[in-house]
Amino acid sequence: MHLVIEGRGGDWHKLQDLPALYELLDTLPGRINMTKIMPPIVTRYVGVTPADWGISGFVMIAESHISVHTFPEKGEVAIDVFSCKEFDPAKTCGLLQEAFGLTEVETCVLRRGLEYGVETTMLPTRFAHEVTAQTPNITKPDDYETNPEAKARYDNPFIETALSGYNPNGYEAEAVAKNGQAVLNGTH
Repeated sequence: MHLVIEGRGGDWHKLQDLPALYELLDTLPGRINMTKIMPPIVTRYVGVTPADWGISGFVMIAESHISVHTFPEKGEVAIDVFSCKEFDPAKTCGLLQEAFGLTEVETCVLRRGLEYGVETTMLPTRFAHEVTAQTPNITKPDDYETNPEAKARYDNPFIETALSGYNPNGYEAEAVAKNGQAVLNGTH
């Protein structure tokens, strides 16, 4: 599973607290039934733009990793919990929301593993209420096959989603490449 959290409205003091982030990354794996295989790495970052400063942390777990990047001046945090083992995203999200005092959380939960192939369905229904974004052409709603409205919504390219304009080949919408090369219908 891959839990992606975009948090907003966070507590400035919690978002800049280096020792607290270390403690969080040191204890979180055990609290969500993962296996920490090294101590966390936590550092302060000061960017070119003064408002972009923050702290970043990473802990490697036997199942993969957990990473956190905070932006105290904006009240924001970006978090990834990446694991080859299933875990409870609602519990994990709640722990992280509390740790940073977040008032708004946007999440995305993706399946992980080669056994899922290119086309997958959304996570089991018990996690579906935690998912706030889909990856077009990769994930499908649980009721895709049985609910004509869900199928029509998913298949409609004009409906805006959290990932509208994202293309997994690296190109943005409107045939404009990130590297500046124009792309039309998949050709250079």
